[in-house]
Amino acid sequence: MKNKNDLLKMLVMQAKCRLRGERAPRKENVKLISKTEDEVLYEKVVNILNEEEEVLDPIARLMDMTKYKKLDQAGKERYFFSLVNKYRDLKDRYIKEKRA
Repeated sequence: MKNKNDLLKMLVMQAKCRLRGERAPRKENVKLISKTEDEVLYEKVVNILNEEEEVLDPIARLMDMTKYKKLDQAGKERYFFSLVNKYRDLKDRYIKEKRA
């Protein structure tokens, strides 16, 4: 009986910590893409940033439209915002590498 009580106490403490915002390192619920896919995306970002003219739609150029069209509305939003974050990170990487 003691083991069940200990388990219950532990679960209650974890729940309290979650409610207070004190979480243990959480697992990312994000699909990780391989390095090769990241590098392909990086090459696209480099090409966009190296163009002579100002690019007004960099995210649209990075999008896989066949994949995008198959997604529901929530999926489209997740896909779009993940590309925005990746573009920002890869742009920062490009700027750092260019300075070096």
